[in-house]
Amino acid sequence: MDAIITVMELETLAARFVGRKRIQQAFSQFSKQQQCPLLADQQASPAIISHTEKVLASVFGEVSAKLVLTSALQRQHMRLEDVATIVDEASEMFDFSRGLLQGAIEHISQGIAVVDKQLRLVAWNQRYLELFTFPAELIQVGRPIADVIRYNAQQGLCGEGDPERHVAKRVQHLQQRTAHTSSRVRADGQVIEVQGNPMPGGGFVMSFSDITAFRQAEAALKESNENLEARVKKRTQQLEQLNQQLVVATQQAESQARSKSRFLAAVSHDLMQPLNAARLFSSSLVEVSEGQQSARLASHITSALSTAEDLIGDLLDVSRLEAGKLASHRAPLRVSDVLSVLQAEFGILALDQQIDFKVVMSDAVILSDGKLLRRALQNFLTNAFRYNPKGRVLLGVRRRGDRLLIEVWDNGPGIPVEKQADIFDEFTRMDQTGAEHGLGLGLAIARGISRVLDHPLGLRSWPQHGTVFSLTVGRVSPAMLPLKTSQLPHSVGGPLVGLKVLCIDNEPNILVAMMTLLEQWHCEVRTAVNKAQTMQQLTDGWQPDAILSDYHLAKQQTGLDILLWCRTQLGPHFKGVVISADRLTDNQTMIRHHGFSFLSKPVKPLKLRAILNQCLIPAL
Repeated sequence: MDAIITVMELETLAARFVGRKRIQQAFSQFSKQQQCPLLADQQASPAIISHTEKVLASVFGEVSAKLVLTSALQRQHMRLEDVATIVDEASEMFDFSRGLLQGAIEHISQGIAVVDKQLRLVAWNQRYLELFTFPAELIQVGRPIADVIRYNAQQGLCGEGDPERHVAKRVQHLQQRTAHTSSRVRADGQVIEVQGNPMPGGGFVMSFSDITAFRQAEAALKESNENLEARVKKRTQQLEQLNQQLVVATQQAESQARSKSRFLAAVSHDLMQPLNAARLFSSSLVEVSEGQQSARLASHITSALSTAEDLIGDLLDVSRLEAGKLASHRAPLRVSDVLSVLQAEFGILALDQQIDFKVVMSDAVILSDGKLLRRALQNFLTNAFRYNPKGRVLLGVRRRGDRLLIEVWDNGPGIPVEKQADIFDEFTRMDQTGAEHGLGLGLAIARGISRVLDHPLGLRSWPQHGTVFSLTVGRVSPAMLPLKTSQLPHSVGGPLVGLKVLCIDNEPNILVAMMTLLEQWHCEVRTAVNKAQTMQQLTDGWQPDAILSDYHLAKQQTGLDILLWCRTQLGPHFKGVVISADRLTDNQTMIRHHGFSFLSKPVKPLKLRAILNQCLIPAL
């Protein structure tokens, strides 16, 4: 950033986004802290520019703040009005996500309350209000959680003693981001269990459950044991009744666990819908971007969408692992086929993050599921890159008799001995300053995959010296490798001019996004939302080369049903593709059994284009 910008210009720029009063207060605070006056015509120092970026980031995030300042400092032709439009759209997406979150927590049986990193109340559900009798004006967005705790303490819900001491104690737990579990017994005998856990990036989520029935059953069991010898016959009958209640409670708990998995999968499916449209729009933006700044902006948007997709993918994988529905398809394969893909993928990240990344190849043949094995190793490498900035990372293979150890080494801070037993649990993260944390699901997913594949997982770590994760894999003879069939070469980037494509989806935004992308590729595109509109599009003799259909349509219709109907009308002379956020293996197998292709949401443009290129290959 060699361009010069004055303090006045910097203040004017920031005021457009956060308001003049707030930015003037921020500049005044900076001047007092640095003990130096800020003159309107003087050149802005790197320190005041960095301070301004933090102020902007508090409003619309670090990436957008950096884009705004970079555009201003480099005097790019990109208009600031365009940046403001992007920020407005980001705000709309945030409102949508917050609404989805509110709808999600309303379906949870426990009371839920969420506070931000300033310890202010930002979200709650109706069950939370039902468990406590709050004044009408107390529970509202932005209310300091200390006020809510104080009210409960004054009602005697926090125990005996000075209410202010209870407030101070609980606020300290929240400030220290300490996970905790406790229970409160009310005057009427109702028992409320409270669980609190810190959230990534700050804030706290608390759940409140009515466990009165469980405590009553526990108390009854204790009383039965104390008087068992004196009242054996009577207590035996009571124990049988209590056992029946425990069986019912266990069945309810198992049912709730299954419900949670289904709910998580459904929410992830719904989240994939807008992400799919957004990815298609961002791909279209890449196609038409002119200028380095616009291309960089489009790249950042695509990167952000990919990160969101990865997080949702992690949630889906955890859900399938918990439900025991993560199936494996093991077959003989070369280790180098897996390692070479990881070398290409993480080699680019290593250059960007200044990490010394090396891969030791091997031509050994193993029995495994290439996709799942690669996913587990990806999580190991991601963990090594995240906690070892500018360090060294090694991916390699070692022989151990008739087995292989695939290992990921790093020279990072290591894992303390007392935490090594818990590092593979869900939502567990190492507390390292400067590291960008995810949800803490990567190593938990790797452990689940190792169990599904029967690849024993290993961990060795030396604090301040590094860590090595490993998977032990069985070797097989190279003669077991399947013969490779010849394939017709085709270019992913080949021309698609004039290719006729019919898109079917009941989401208007996705249809618009798909049409925009395909028209950038010079395809002839028609759209439909159901079978009736599909029939209308084909009445004039128009013959599509490819039909792309979402799986779940309105009124119980499916994309597979429409493709099968199109085959009866058009014959087999079109490429049928089913697109869905539902990644169940059974559905994919059924779709491919009928001779159609499958694409998961969000749609990756390169995969879509590769499938469409197959329409250009002449039939043999």
